[in-house]
Amino acid sequence: MEQVCNVPIQILTVCGVDGALKPVRFRLEDAAHRLHTVSVKQVVSVKEVQYVGIEALIYLCRADFGGRERLFELRYTVRSHRWVLLRMVY
Repeated sequence: MEQVCNVPIQILTVCGVDGALKPVRFRLEDAAHRLHTVSVKQVVSVKEVQYVGIEALIYLCRADFGGRERLFELRYTVRSHRWVLLRMVY
């Protein structure tokens, strides 16, 4: 799969008793319109950021994709409740 950036995704998350979201798996569509399901093995870090006053959370996740372990950056925009795959780190 070619390098993907800023792609809207469908995601399954778990909400803890403290209200924190934890990604479990997500699904994305490639340029050939095929759906790929990615299971998250570990959430490495979560960081709160603000883009021009818009609150967002950036999740760095470790997952298996295409037979290899990769790191993904996922962005959750708080106000719009939208998830985006920012990039595959490696």
